This record gives sequence, structure tokens and C-alpha cells, in this order.
Amino acid sequence: MKTREEILQQDYISAKDLKILIPNLGVNKCTKYIKMFQDEMREKKLFIPETKEYLALTKIARKRLGI
Repeated sequence: MKTREEILQQDYISAKDLKILIPNLGVNKCTKYIKMFQDEMREKKLFIPETKEYLALTKIARKRLGI
């Protein structure tokens, strides 16, 4: 299992990683947050990796969630 520090050092964050950072959120809620962050990335014309798992930039997640 990843540590909090490892997750914050990554370029991209997944819903599972977000769940580790904020344990009281459910996985579905974490996925909604990641999709919201991806919408912001689209507006700013930033690259969104096309993977099976939804990913968003960690720096956007940190800024929006105040982590």
C-alpha cells in the first residue's frame, strides 16, 4: 500500500490514491472528484492520460481539496 508521501509525490492521482489521502470518502465519491478534476484539466487544455482507471493531476487535486 502506498504512503501519503508517495501519493503526493506522484504526477497523477487515482480514486484509490485519493481514498488513501481522505479515508472518510467513499471510492465512488473519489471517482467523482477525479472526473471533476479532469474537467478542469480539459478547460486548461492539459494532457489527461487515457487509462482504464481515471487519473488527474495531483497538483490540481491538492489545490482543490486543500491537501
